[in-house]
Amino acid sequence: MDSVFVLVYCNSDIISSYEGIKFECHSGPKVITISEDMSLDALRKIIFYANGGCRILLNLFYHQQIHVGDGCVEYDYVELKHNDDVGKMFFIYSKFSTKGPIELNATFGRSPGEILALVHKPRKSRTIYEIIALICDEFV
Repeated sequence: MDSVFVLVYCNSDIISSYEGIKFECHSGPKVITISEDMSLDALRKIIFYANGGCRILLNLFYHQQIHVGDGCVEYDYVELKHNDDVGKMFFIYSKFSTKGPIELNATFGRSPGEILALVHKPRKSRTIYEIIALICDEFV
């Protein structure tokens, strides 16, 4: 299988414009190379380690190109939840690959060490919902 260049925006803002959706990241995207026959788990693992391997990968969104006619393309974003979603991403890329690389937005939560430090603060005991909020970088 062929390799594909992918731009991974980490914790980027999803901006809506007249062209559709775009990812905007203050630190710039990371560039990785992936295989077109890759599973979602393998893709998540590569992105996890490309980001330093220390923060939990919560969500992964694909910057999907949508052909609207007359050679025009708009953009939307689709969450990659299953292997079928990754297959669809590569299928669409094969149709529009001249429009640029695949773009992904990876949303990372806190690292396991940060979560443990927050959970073990001398305070009242935490509920499962508070622990989930800590994982997702929300403050309780």
